[in-house]
Amino acid sequence: MIDNKIRRAFSDAALQYEVLADLQNEIGRELSQQLIKRDDCEAILDIGMGTGRLTNRLKFYFPDAQIVGLDFAPGMVECARQKYEGLSIVQADARHLAFKKEIFDAVVSNLMYQWIEDLPSAFRQTYSVLKPGGEFHMTMFARRTLQELLESWEASGEEKGSIRKLATENDVAKALSLAGFQSIETKSEIIKTHFEDFRSLMEWLKKIGAQHRPKDFFVGKERFLKAQEYYQQKFKDRWGITASFEVVWAKGKKS
Repeated sequence: MIDNKIRRAFSDAALQYEVLADLQNEIGRELSQQLIKRDDCEAILDIGMGTGRLTNRLKFYFPDAQIVGLDFAPGMVECARQKYEGLSIVQADARHLAFKKEIFDAVVSNLMYQWIEDLPSAFRQTYSVLKPGGEFHMTMFARRTLQELLESWEASGEEKGSIRKLATENDVAKALSLAGFQSIETKSEIIKTHFEDFRSLMEWLKKIGAQHRPKDFFVGKERFLKAQEYYQQKFKDRWGITASFEVVWAKGKKS
């Protein structure tokens, strides 16, 4: 049921996604630059393609290759189909890749795996569809993402540890190793973004479909105002407020 709620949230956000996802697009551009160093890619899979911008960029770089975009949100899939004609697009779950084994030379994924709790299992799915010698290039948001927001919720009275923590860089490396990948490389960086105020941040998260909460997680007006006051006092700068996003970059190879 939680997965279905996330799926609906991203489907509803599809039309807003292109306008509000500059951060994702910039990271995706850098991710594609890693892959174009290879000249032997005949088939590439993009997992969690969103509205298809990275998938379409890969098609430009590899015009003779079979490029497949995959997303589990029907709204994203429909948006990508309308925006980019001629792309091979599949609606599916990254945890259950319905492809034959060893058919892709490379798999890419941009800022999707933070939504998956069992990373080793999901990475094993990716490993299975790669050809021997194939590479997996991915990014995901990690533990220190929105650390200011989490601190503010806790200061407002939210029980510490009640919100699921994202994986660390070490967790990602370990999960790749457990999945069977070799020549693993990881790095992380903190990207600071700015919002006009606390409400602007919350509205942005809602519009891109990233404000999913457990069913029993309720934020009343008093708690919201406390979190808002704490955030805007502690994390204010001349542009408004800051929000941190920790991005883990990782790659692995199938032997």
